[in-house]
Amino acid sequence: MAYQRTQAQKLLTAAELELFDSGRTTEIRKLSKPELRSRLERSRKLRDKYRDLYRRQRLAVRHASGTKAGAEGDANRRTQEKEEILAESVARFEARLAQIEKQEDREFEKAQKAASSKVPAVKVLKKAVAKKSAAAKQDETVAKTAASSRAGKASKGKAGEARAEKRNVSKSARAVEPTAVTQQSRGIEIGAHQRSQAKRSQAKRDSR
Repeated sequence: MAYQRTQAQKLLTAAELELFDSGRTTEIRKLSKPELRSRLERSRKLRDKYRDLYRRQRLAVRHASGTKAGAEGDANRRTQEKEEILAESVARFEARLAQIEKQEDREFEKAQKAASSKVPAVKVLKKAVAKKSAAAKQDETVAKTAASSRAGKASKGKAGEARAEKRNVSKSARAVEPTAVTQQSRGIEIGAHQRSQAKRSQAKRDSR
């Protein structure tokens, strides 16, 4: 059976009673995790102190009285009760800490599940972005290839036109060249013929 505050008040010091009060149902829920650990540590030390004292008192009573139990004596009984009260406080602080840690574990698992549920969506989004980026790069490559091809065709077309024009000019030059040579030859023949006629006419005049 748990000890009541009125019982603890008769046995504990003011500091010990304050520690006992902080472990009660209403007050213990107000304590943070570090505060609970601190009070748990203090409660354990006091419990162990009274436990060791109770054992020593039992041995002393046993030697003094010759009884096997060694539980006789008012002081020895009070020490035992103090050890039991503080053991209850230890149990309360441990239970409250375990409750908080369990709650923390549930919240952590919940957060993990929430994070893991978001992972596929993030992966899908990244995959879609990567796919879109790859498609954009492919379109850009195709556009550059088409532009390069058009430029090459245009360059080839201009070069072909230039070559065709050069061939036409060459043909015209070749066609004109024989005509000029023929005309030049005829002019030479006519000039020679005219000079020959003039010499013959002059010879006839001279013979008269």
